[in-house]
Amino acid sequence: MKNNNNLGLLKKVIYCLFFILIFSSTVVVAKEQRIYQTDRFGNIQYNKPSYTIQDNGRIVETDRFGNKQYQNGRYQIKADKIQAVDRFGNVQPNKPGFSIKK
Repeated sequence: MKNNNNLGLLKKVIYCLFFILIFSSTVVVAKEQRIYQTDRFGNIQYNKPSYTIQDNGRIVETDRFGNKQYQNGRYQIKADKIQAVDRFGNVQPNKPGFSIKK
């Protein structure tokens, strides 16, 4: 009788761990945002390159399959400016940058 109680308790613990694992893995926080090109009607052009804004403020070109194209132009958002940077994160003053108007 005691063995059946232990077996039942073990099943309950396994079910609880299973549900905790399922629910903890379904909660995902997005750290990156994608910017897609659109046509004149506002339809997203998935076949054209898009841009990914990473959690550290860097903007990287992304191909249509979701692969980041680090060899292409990179930008970084700093305060109210978008500046061109190299692969190490150094600002490139000879390349154009943009300012964000609020």
